[in-house]
Formats: sequence, structure tokens, C-alpha cells
Amino acid sequence: MNREELDAKADELAVRAQDGDPHAFDDLCRTLRDDVWRYCRALTDDREQAFDATQDAFLRLVNALPGWRGDAPIRVFLLVLARRAVADLIRKEQRRRRLADLSASDEPVAETRTGTIEVSELINGLDPDQQQAFVLTQVLGLRYEEAADVAEVPIGTIRSRVARARTHLAEQIRRAEGH
Repeated sequence: MNREELDAKADELAVRAQDGDPHAFDDLCRTLRDDVWRYCRALTDDREQAFDATQDAFLRLVNALPGWRGDAPIRVFLLVLARRAVADLIRKEQRRRRLADLSASDEPVAETRTGTIEVSELINGLDPDQQQAFVLTQVLGLRYEEAADVAEVPIGTIRSRVARARTHLAEQIRRAEGH
């Protein structure tokens, strides 16, 4: 199923859920859960946090769905909720770390593996804004306009972040190949 078909199916399910169809919301969640989880995973770089944020995004959708007007695909609407869930999760984690008074020396150190290029490691090495723009457009396949809506930034900002991300990723690959 291509993105247009997925969005059309999800939008139809969202309208049915708004109209009270008891099974439509479950079907909507099943239809969009993989995209939401991949997005949360890319933003958190942690499997458990991604599951927590994904669950929170769908819980937020329960309350927010009546306010969805169909101006943008429900997938974009849900990814905005997911971004907010991740942001809240990160803020909560930062508060927890501050309370625990962790020192900077306790931060994890990245290790490299000679001769292998892990795409997820490369993407996770991007600046968070570039990573978000790259994942939304290149991994999840959102149009630049939709990604701008999710990130709540102008479309030009998304374009420049994706361009910088591509440049950074290409440099990392060249380095790994020894060029």
C-alpha cells in the first residue's frame, strides 16, 4: 500500500471513529502504529522509550481525535502528537537525571565497528532537528509540507535540515569507507 492509499484508509478510519464506530479506532491504531513507532524510535534512540512514547501518542489521540478536522492527513496529526509525547518523555527523563545529579562523565561513549556501517547509528548521529526532518521525509515518506506540519516549522527549514542531514550522512559513509 503506497502512502496516498495509507493516508486515505487512515483518514476514512478516523472519520468513522469520530462518528462512533467502535472498531474504527482500533483499525486506525493498527494502520498507523508502525509509522508512529519508527518515528518515536528515531527520536528517542531507545526501544523502551519509543514504545512508551508510541503508547502515549495513541492515548493522546483518543482525546484529540474529536478535534481533527481533516486539514491534514490523520497520520500527520498523529505524528505531531507523537513528537509532543517524545518531547514530554525527554523532559521527564532530563528532570530525573538532574534530580539524580548525574555527572557528564557517566554519559555513554559511542563505539565504532571497523568495516560496518549501521544506518540507524548514522541517523542517530544526526543533530536532533536534522534527524527528525530526515526520518519524517526519507524514512516515513512524508511530503516536506507534512513534515513541516509535524515539526511545526516552515517548509524551508525542513528542506535545509534534510539537505544538511544528507550531507552529514554522505560524509560519514565516505569516512567509514576510508575515502
